[in-house]
Amino acid sequence: MRKALLPLVGVLLALALATGCASVEPKDFRALQFQVQRNQMELKRLSREFEASRRPQADMVADLESMRQELARLRGQMEETSHRLGRMPQSVESLQQKSLAKQAELESRLARLESYLGIKPGSAAPPKPAPAPAKPPKAKPKPAPAKPKTAAQVYELGIRLYNKKSYQAARDRFQELLRRFPKSKLGANARYWIGQTYFAQKKYEEAILAYNQVIKRYPRSGKVPSALLKQGLAFARLGDKRTAKIVLKKLTRKYPKTKQAATARRVLKKMK
Repeated sequence: MRKALLPLVGVLLALALATGCASVEPKDFRALQFQVQRNQMELKRLSREFEASRRPQADMVADLESMRQELARLRGQMEETSHRLGRMPQSVESLQQKSLAKQAELESRLARLESYLGIKPGSAAPPKPAPAPAKPPKAKPKPAPAKPKTAAQVYELGIRLYNKKSYQAARDRFQELLRRFPKSKLGANARYWIGQTYFAQKKYEEAILAYNQVIKRYPRSGKVPSALLKQGLAFARLGDKRTAKIVLKKLTRKYPKTKQAATARRVLKKMK
């Protein structure tokens, strides 16, 4: 670069000496001016090349700094890895101890299982199990109970089911009695117990209707006082105390000497 600038310096010095020592002809002055312009252009070109030649060096410096930072990072990772490796023997030893303990536990369980099954240690397979005992012959299904043939039998079956709290099944039997034996003397009782099954299930509206069938269809039946009492109690359970009082007073008025009437009086006193 310095060698390239020497001609330009020589020209400038010659120009300075010429202007300082004597006058210059116009023709020679234009030639010198042209030469100066060319030298200025050359100087600019050389300056650009010099700057261009410096850029790779700056890039190299930047790359070198980046490499230094990367090296520092790698050194940090290596130190961390080394620290971890320093702890590895303990970790490996701990894992090994756990593995050995697990293996011992499995071997102990296997030995106990082999002892229980009667297998010698190291046997390939357990002994064949003893043949299963022959299955006993299937028991013949018990014959279904005979269908009740009379109204009394159906009624008794319904009462037994009611006592077992099988209210739906009991109701079915009492309804069967009314269907199969519509003229039976047990009709009033059957209708009363239909009401009882509803009352036990807290279906008080259905119970009231069933008791009313007893009262309307069998006005001379001995079940009417019981039907009136339970009907009044059903109204009370529904919260209709006014109607309950009417029914219970009717019971005490029409059947004053019955046990049901005495019960009705006690209930009426509690309602006041």
